[in-house]
Amino acid sequence: MLDGSSAQPTDTDWFDYFLKSGTSCKLNTCRKNDPICECYLTIEYDLSMLYKGFGSPAIFLKPQNGTAVNFNTGEKFNEKIEDSFILTDGFNLQKVISINGRFPGPTITSYENQNMIVHVRNLMHTDSMTIHWHGMHQRSTPEEDGVAFITQYPILPGQNQTYKFKAFPFGTHFYHAHIGDQRTMGLYGPLIVIPEGFQQVSQPQEGNNVFIAVLQDWNHDDSSEVLYQKLLWGDYDRKTGKAYNVTNDHSGAKYSRFRFHSGLINGRGRYYSSSTENNEAPLYKFIVEKDQKYRFRVINAATMYPFHVYVEKHRPLYIVASDGREIQEEATESFIIHPGERIDFMLHTDNVPSTYLLVAESLEVGIEQRNEYHAAEALIFYKSSPTVIDLNPPKADTNNCNVDACKVFNCPFEYYPEQENRYCFNFNNVASNDPNSQTDEIKGKATELFFNFGFPGEKGYTPGSVNGHQFRSPIVNALAQPNQVDYNCRFCNASNICKCTYSVTIDRPKDNNIYQLVLTNIGNGSGWSHPIHLHGHSFYIMKIGFGKYDITTGNIISNGGQDTIDIICNDKHGYCNDAKWRNESWSEGKHPDLNWKDPPQKDTIIVPTGSYVIIRFKADNPGVWFLHCHIDLHNTNGMGMIINELPELQRNTDKDAGKKSASYYWEMIGILIYSIVITFILAFHCCKKKRNYQRIRNYNGCHLVDKNTSG
Repeated sequence: MLDGSSAQPTDTDWFDYFLKSGTSCKLNTCRKNDPICECYLTIEYDLSMLYKGFGSPAIFLKPQNGTAVNFNTGEKFNEKIEDSFILTDGFNLQKVISINGRFPGPTITSYENQNMIVHVRNLMHTDSMTIHWHGMHQRSTPEEDGVAFITQYPILPGQNQTYKFKAFPFGTHFYHAHIGDQRTMGLYGPLIVIPEGFQQVSQPQEGNNVFIAVLQDWNHDDSSEVLYQKLLWGDYDRKTGKAYNVTNDHSGAKYSRFRFHSGLINGRGRYYSSSTENNEAPLYKFIVEKDQKYRFRVINAATMYPFHVYVEKHRPLYIVASDGREIQEEATESFIIHPGERIDFMLHTDNVPSTYLLVAESLEVGIEQRNEYHAAEALIFYKSSPTVIDLNPPKADTNNCNVDACKVFNCPFEYYPEQENRYCFNFNNVASNDPNSQTDEIKGKATELFFNFGFPGEKGYTPGSVNGHQFRSPIVNALAQPNQVDYNCRFCNASNICKCTYSVTIDRPKDNNIYQLVLTNIGNGSGWSHPIHLHGHSFYIMKIGFGKYDITTGNIISNGGQDTIDIICNDKHGYCNDAKWRNESWSEGKHPDLNWKDPPQKDTIIVPTGSYVIIRFKADNPGVWFLHCHIDLHNTNGMGMIINELPELQRNTDKDAGKKSASYYWEMIGILIYSIVITFILAFHCCKKKRNYQRIRNYNGCHLVDKNTSG
């Protein structure tokens, strides 16, 4: 027992135990061949740069030469204690959301097809929350998907909820908040599913040669709500009063109206006050042996930014999986990972033993001119190094591409500037190697739907939207009570912008249940690239159609979006709310350039500005699934929609829950009427016996106040 007594531990005991230990799952579960994996997560607000100890006064910390020390005395802490600190980028006290006292939350590791039981306790004083299990298909358990007011009601402050679902598919996934922008504050953690042993997959999958690197952008001035307002209205220089310019990459794609301060890897990073000087905050450490192969599971949990990832003085890296799905191994110098994506790569530790940096840089251009450096960093240290680990190395030099051109995977554009000697390849150029892929299931005629993601509209009103619909969240659980959801979008059409609960139902067509979605980012609402995530499925990437770029500079050409090439938008404002193929013979899934040779599978894909992505999946998972941009602030602004899949087969609730809900309310009304009638009958009989009484103003049961008495 947890306390040494013979009493059976309660859920509260387990919550408190894991809150204290910083771990998450019961020891006799989550192992290979265990039928279940049972875990406990306590969510609460916390502060960075404090050591609280256990029962002792908090100690304020400061960064010093790659360690966190006592602010007043300079005293260092042993490594085990320091590893438990919440530090972010070492910049003053910051409010964070911790999970079991950790930032980010503890890793949950399970095995494929295990029954997951995850108990969640909300100890935030004023905020509701939910948790989405990003990457899990939730087949037969759509109610466990964790999206507020779409598949569940929020978990209120002080409440607990238990999620139960199957761990499928295997691979690198994560869990995170799905209300507002709480992920920005740290409500996320890794979710790793190990494949069943008989499957042919890349190795290693588990053990000492597997690492997890979770990336996040970090703004240490503002809360998530403030950042959302700055997305809408901009950020301003306190000295000049002028608005900061929106940052962008070399292609012209925009990123942010507010300032990037720091990048974090596994909750730690350094704040750069200039392009070369940082605050010496501690970095996360990966300890390696020479001449070994290591798997890095990289997760982008960022609020806004994609990251360009490389390992200092180590090339190539070998890409082996994305979004939990295996792909045929591809050598690359570096890769780009977008919010919501996961990429697994293999690193061969074949360099001179020393300290190196894992680097994840933002794609913004012009920051050197502003004397800034925007990156997340972590240490990679060879145990056999003749020197001690350098806890505060200078920033890494980018790998040399002058002699050998650098190959970059997953670019949100087609070209780098010519002088950089880098070239891009993407999901058009890789093949699935996943044992769960079944390409044959999506071949043939498909029902085709176009969805345009962007910020269309007149100047001053350009909300995030899908096909011009700014998403309004339901006020009831859409999965459980579909008849009570206001899906009315009657004021929306191809030529306007509207706000409603946008939903598209996908049923079984007469021929088959293959759906082809054309995800576009075109028209006057383009300009920002969007990583689009579909809940409930891994889809096949059939085609990425880029806009037109200048080969020399890498810039997207003016009026070079796909709405001037393959796609036509018929509305007069250029919103592209009702797009079609320019060549009508391409309709119904007949695009001539689809990839039928082992197309890769993903659940999150970048749709670059001016471009489109064609995806396919089989409609075989009844549920109410959210389709949205995974940039938190874009999603909060309305860039999402509901895919209502096979409603006639949804195992839940519509009729049953609706009837239960209605019968419950009628029962309550009946009880109320009965109580009122009985009360008045009793009051009438009591009052008849008294000739002198005053009119009842306040009474309890039949207690009357006589005018000649008190009390």
